[in-house]
Amino acid sequence: MDGNWSPSRVRRNFRIDTFSAIAGGVYIAVLITFMPIVVRRLGGSTIDVAIVIAAPFVGHLLSPLSTYLLMGFPQVRVVAGTVTLARAVFLAGVLVAATPLMLAMTTVVTFIISVANISAYTALMHGIYPDRERAQAMANVRIGGAIAGIAAAAVAGTFIDVIPASWVFAAAALVGLPGAAAFFWVRYDGSAKVAERRSLGVIARDVWADHKYRRLLLSFTVFGMGNLMNVAVYPILLVDHFNASNSFIGAMTAVSSATMIVAYLIWGRMIDRGSSIRLTLLNTVVTLLIPIGYIAAADVWLLIPVAIVGGIVNAGGEITFFTNIVQIAPRDKIGEYATAQSLLMGIRGTAAPFVAAALLGVADARVVLLIGVILMTGGCAIMAGAVRLIAPTGVMSPRVVIESPAD
Repeated sequence: MDGNWSPSRVRRNFRIDTFSAIAGGVYIAVLITFMPIVVRRLGGSTIDVAIVIAAPFVGHLLSPLSTYLLMGFPQVRVVAGTVTLARAVFLAGVLVAATPLMLAMTTVVTFIISVANISAYTALMHGIYPDRERAQAMANVRIGGAIAGIAAAAVAGTFIDVIPASWVFAAAALVGLPGAAAFFWVRYDGSAKVAERRSLGVIARDVWADHKYRRLLLSFTVFGMGNLMNVAVYPILLVDHFNASNSFIGAMTAVSSATMIVAYLIWGRMIDRGSSIRLTLLNTVVTLLIPIGYIAAADVWLLIPVAIVGGIVNAGGEITFFTNIVQIAPRDKIGEYATAQSLLMGIRGTAAPFVAAALLGVADARVVLLIGVILMTGGCAIMAGAVRLIAPTGVMSPRVVIESPAD
């Protein structure tokens, strides 16, 4: 048995991972939920909001470069170091930001640093959790983050109404910092260092040669372009059309996080016992209900069911982002496949919010959502064909009997 998968080590790493997720859940819930809303309420333009929405994806866009620069460093240190630095930068940035644009750019810099670890993190999740327990363990970790996010969103929504938003963001970053630093204590003895630094051109050529994965990436790109256009429109609708209060938006996030708790349990078990790729297709089809809900909603309270659906698909998407690569990629190229996926996510995620902002200048917000739905539907159709090529149809391998934190 792999020493990294011994019961005592798995349990230890799981506890650290869970603590990091809880602390990070507070930070992420406040940042993701309220930064685009605060930027808009402070008088930010649709471009400023688009910058906030695009921020995580700028990090993904630069991930091949960061992966190349960080090759050869221990994966645990890469993951812990980048996240710790990112949260420290965010803490300093929000305290000095004086305009909506400065807040938006602080968000961009934060995500460029934190997403730099995407390749190391994916490989590390493969290394510290057993194959047949990985998705469930990752789901259980994220349940802790979701629970923390429920409380954080509700409390932050109330405080942002009465004190400067920068103080609330700074407090969230302070809570998140210990969780990031704790990750330095994760134990992993596998390939702690990358043996060979391969050029980006060679990596791109090898991944491109996998035509099944290439087709799946195409489906993600088409679907994701439409989905992320819509994500850029949601804050505009909440502020300008629905006139939703910060407290209500916090409550929506709390509902979504509560749904995620249940969804993580279900998704984790389904992925470990089935095909991550097939479940990704199901998740993307269900995602279509979110923009349709925003288009159909006549009142802000009708967005609560949308928040419930959002919790389901966010939980599924977060886990399958990593488990898809583990299922598809050769074991020695997991990091490279993760980098390719991250790069394309960065391209569409950086472009889509600005496309949406441009369309909002000439069309109603709900018309822009409808355009996004059309793209999402096309992506689902391409994905259905890709899944038929990739998803295994043979008999599942027997379940590995090993004590793990997922049990």
